[in-house]
Amino acid sequence: MKKGLLLLILSCLPLIICRAENITTIPHDTLTNKSVDLVEVVVTGSRIPVSRDVMPVPVSVVHRNLIEESGETSLLPVLMQQVPGLFVTSRGVSGYGVSTGAAGGINMRGFAGGSGRVLILIDGHPQYATIYGHPVADAYIASEAQRVEVSRGSASVLYGSNAMGGAINIITRKAIQDGNNLSARLMGGSYGTQRYALTDSYRNGRFSGAISGNYERTDGHRINSEFESLSGFAKLGYDISEEWKVTGNVNITKANSQNPGTISNPMLDGTADVLRGMSGLSVENRYGKTSGAVNFYYNWGDHTINDGYFEGGTPRPYLFNSTDYMGGVNIYQSVNLFKGNTVTGGFDVKLYGGNAYRDPETEVYADHIKLNEVAGYLFAQQEFGRFMLNAGLRLEDHELYGTEWVPQAGLSFKAAKQTHLKFSLSKGFRTPNMRELYMYASANEDLLPERSLSYDFTIAQKLAEDRMSMELTLFYVKGDNIVQVVTVDGRPQNQNVGDFANKGVEFSLNYLILNNLSLNSNYSYLYMDTPITGSPRNKLYAGLTYRPGKFALNAGVQVIDKLYLSTGDDAVTSDYTLVDARIAYRPLKWLEVFAKGDNLLGQKYETMLGFPMPKATFMGGVSFNL
Repeated sequence: MKKGLLLLILSCLPLIICRAENITTIPHDTLTNKSVDLVEVVVTGSRIPVSRDVMPVPVSVVHRNLIEESGETSLLPVLMQQVPGLFVTSRGVSGYGVSTGAAGGINMRGFAGGSGRVLILIDGHPQYATIYGHPVADAYIASEAQRVEVSRGSASVLYGSNAMGGAINIITRKAIQDGNNLSARLMGGSYGTQRYALTDSYRNGRFSGAISGNYERTDGHRINSEFESLSGFAKLGYDISEEWKVTGNVNITKANSQNPGTISNPMLDGTADVLRGMSGLSVENRYGKTSGAVNFYYNWGDHTINDGYFEGGTPRPYLFNSTDYMGGVNIYQSVNLFKGNTVTGGFDVKLYGGNAYRDPETEVYADHIKLNEVAGYLFAQQEFGRFMLNAGLRLEDHELYGTEWVPQAGLSFKAAKQTHLKFSLSKGFRTPNMRELYMYASANEDLLPERSLSYDFTIAQKLAEDRMSMELTLFYVKGDNIVQVVTVDGRPQNQNVGDFANKGVEFSLNYLILNNLSLNSNYSYLYMDTPITGSPRNKLYAGLTYRPGKFALNAGVQVIDKLYLSTGDDAVTSDYTLVDARIAYRPLKWLEVFAKGDNLLGQKYETMLGFPMPKATFMGGVSFNL
């Protein structure tokens, strides 16, 4: 508790000293170094654009400039720094992998994304491996994101199952400026790591398009920890008229990773070959008093895994193979019935399935299983002077579990010109995945959906002509029917026996001190009555950006306290502090040369038990903007 108090005091110091401000509410032009005075809107908590100031649900926004400056191929390390309470497990320089020993577990408020309780979306479409119900971390690429909106707290009223702990909506790149804009980045550094990215966007009249490609590889900091990935993205849009627009996009990622095993029990031949793809087609309409969209999507995956063997063992005779798919349509339309009122009605259909086998003759775990979900929802918002009320209700019908009612309600109050008080109450749920129902010795076809209830209270404050802002959220969430493995008649079986109650604090505070000097920070405290791995008690990040002339300097500190590596009577926790820095020089408007270092203090630390992370690593490179 003393450490938690110390971290909270440290995170508040910038407010005391500088009267800080949340930079995510001030989009920043990385070329002109000027803030953009705009009222920021978000769509993840309501489907339609709503001012973040009055949105009752706490939403974090990560803009393109922060993503670009990170130099990362994967999007998740950027989100972990910028979003309070969000933590992602890692095991090496690059890459996360899948199957046993994989990293990339996304945890938020004590909900583990590896169990399918935090939902990843791309342009509002759900993204996860349907057989196992969890996101595939290597498929979320930084260069493809224009911005990311993270709804902290249950988002099931709009997005259904798997959004118990929150929703991470990746909004993809689009052409903003007229003409052609080409950018490229080449990087190299420690452990033979190489990263290449190429992006091109084009806009002319009613037509717009964007494409990008990425390649990354590393030898890894341990024997047998190599990683390689190749990804591509394309998006085309056409304005049929002033009211109608059509957009189509496709993302494909091919990743090959090696699992080195724990430091005490190294693994041989632990490899994973993963292909993930996503495609979508959207038809949008926007009139004076009504707007909406029809969105079609289809996701697929193909995984070939060698579970490896340990020294003294023998190679496995068969590889593990799985394929999965998810397709569907979501339709929504909003209408302004009278002043200050918006009502949104939506309809979702989702079809998903897959198969998994090792020996196709004798070891079939999931034999082309097919399931479906259908849902309808209503979401209403009403302004009354300084008040904003919203309420939503979703009716979900699952092929196996029948109907599920999902309510949500919220209130926002403008207490002063730049002060907002917010409260929200939301229900979350998750239907068991195919692995829990049908696969392995613990399978149980009689499982029921998990459920949770989240309470959030938020204070948002802006100061100094919107150059300063801070946001403090108190939350309490409880859940039951959680699926756990228990022993029944001497054998393991999945059962709905778990419950939990988590509570905590999320705080973000930043200050645009000068047009070329900014500070951004966030802190979270999490108390879990039933601890889970991958969720730290305290998490703090503070970053400083300075742009003197043609130079750009970035430095950040991340403090992690009481991260659970294992639970139970012999629980193991980890505490560490990471320091990173980046320096860039732009001799020409279209050219930048940069170098960055991570873990500059050379800390020994783990985010997964038995998988030590590398000490200090360094990267350098150039980027072009033509």
